[in-house]
Amino acid sequence: MNRFARALPDLARVAFAGVVTYRAEMAIWILATTLPLVMLAVWDAVVAEGPVAGFDGSGVARYFFATLIVRQLTGVWLLWELSQEIRSGSLSIKLLRPQNPLLYHALQMLLALPLRLVVLAPILVVFAALRPELVWWASPAQWGLFLVTTALAWWITFGVQALIGMVSFWADKADGLFGVWFTFWMLASGYMIPFAFLPEVARDALFWLPFRATLALPIEVWTGTLPVADAGPDVAVQLVWSLGLALAVAAMWRRGLARYGAFGA
Repeated sequence: MNRFARALPDLARVAFAGVVTYRAEMAIWILATTLPLVMLAVWDAVVAEGPVAGFDGSGVARYFFATLIVRQLTGVWLLWELSQEIRSGSLSIKLLRPQNPLLYHALQMLLALPLRLVVLAPILVVFAALRPELVWWASPAQWGLFLVTTALAWWITFGVQALIGMVSFWADKADGLFGVWFTFWMLASGYMIPFAFLPEVARDALFWLPFRATLALPIEVWTGTLPVADAGPDVAVQLVWSLGLALAVAAMWRRGLARYGAFGA
């Protein structure tokens, strides 16, 4: 850890340079993840006939406005980079460095957050001007828990992509497996449908799965849909998945490197 701390400033400069180099690609990717604005229009029309699960027009607007922001704060692209490095053999160069390549990728994606928010800011300003109800004030407790749950959501997303990306140690491509995950995620995380709109049976089952923990939970905490005092069980589920993924990533990384080295890559 001391060695990593000493190398952190240099790693940060290299990682940020990589982010800036592909800033146009980053901007296009950010603009392509504006589906919450489309879903806002869809569900806005639905609740126009009357509140649904306690959501009126303002509630739906705030939910999907927050969804757009949380999606950018928790989005990672580790799967594609890790899979490419494993298949091409370029991972070998990074393995010669004293730091774990996954730490470099994590740092690169965290340093991309300011750039992503800068690109997103004009969209947020325009929609906030058109829909004044999108602007609300969260309490300090809400902000604090929002930051904690967003950080855990980011790590769960990173851990899942790391596991799927490491499938490339054994298979040619892991994209298909991620496609299955992403399909379930879009429906069960609250990205397309507010979690409260799902049937109670579905909500009870999905509560224990990682989908809600990666998106809907930070959104509900920030918008006040989930009171801070009632968020304990949800955060506990986040912590369990975070720890479980950390252990799974460490174990799979060791086994994957053994196979990678056996083939002389």
